[in-house]
Amino acid sequence: MDFSFVVDAGCTASQPAHLVSSSDDQAGILLVGTCGSLESTWEKMALEIDLMHALDIAQAAARHAGEILLAMRGTAKVHQKSEKDLVTDADFAAQKAICEALFVAFPSHGFLGEEGSTGMSDAQGLNNANSDCQWVVDPLDGTTNYAHGFPQYAVSIALTIRRLPVVGVVYDPESNEMFSAVQGHGAWLNDRPISASQQSELSHALVAVGLAPNLSHDSIEIRNLVDMLLECQALRRLGSAALNLCYVGCGRFDGFWAGSLKLWDIAAGVLIVREAGGVVSDLQGQDSHALSGALIAASTRELQQRISAVLNCPKGD
Repeated sequence: MDFSFVVDAGCTASQPAHLVSSSDDQAGILLVGTCGSLESTWEKMALEIDLMHALDIAQAAARHAGEILLAMRGTAKVHQKSEKDLVTDADFAAQKAICEALFVAFPSHGFLGEEGSTGMSDAQGLNNANSDCQWVVDPLDGTTNYAHGFPQYAVSIALTIRRLPVVGVVYDPESNEMFSAVQGHGAWLNDRPISASQQSELSHALVAVGLAPNLSHDSIEIRNLVDMLLECQALRRLGSAALNLCYVGCGRFDGFWAGSLKLWDIAAGVLIVREAGGVVSDLQGQDSHALSGALIAASTRELQQRISAVLNCPKGD
């Protein structure tokens, strides 16, 4: 099946796009701006993307980046962005390889990477800054784990159209696990379909948490951590938001929450969870704000609501 998107070139940033189903099963999905009808979209200049081709390119780029991370493991120089926020030379090398691969295949697309403009020329950054299609990349999610030799990190690559993830890939080079998803067509682990668990009871749920690098004793995140520890069956902190989301998608975790995340941490993982049948929202339960930087991912709507209730309960002084 040819999965493709059509972007309405006549829409503006103030009138974001939305997804509609195509009447032709072979055409995949259409991304149509609210400023135009489905019919007028076909008459305007449109950008067509073969999403399965995009998925293949993203998977190949992620696998190559993973090879770089494995090769530099234990030898990559470690730098400090801040006291508890690290970056390594492997982050930069992996992003450079990903960026180069994506621009060869999609020279008109935009690029947003955790390590800034690494791998991207000034001309590419200037010419593609306003592209409707943007690749969002974290070349090494879980840098602190990587720097300490703890084998829990991943490469995360997502293709977004009008800020909506439509292709997502998360690759764990240590386990050789490739999580992927295409909007409207499901999620996979090494080409096998995956699905979230059906857990709805928080007391029976294995839940993961992501914490900001710099916390204080009176941080709300610490209070939420303690509250959740008392309510769920067990709590884990692995250090990679991308993998936490994938683990919700494949049923290893029942839930995950975090604040202070960036788009490159979660763009691919959010799509994978949703395509696996899970639910992703912000901390207040709004699905449309899931990419804002603070989120809850859960196997079911009921569990998402129970997690949200714990996080939003009044905190004592």
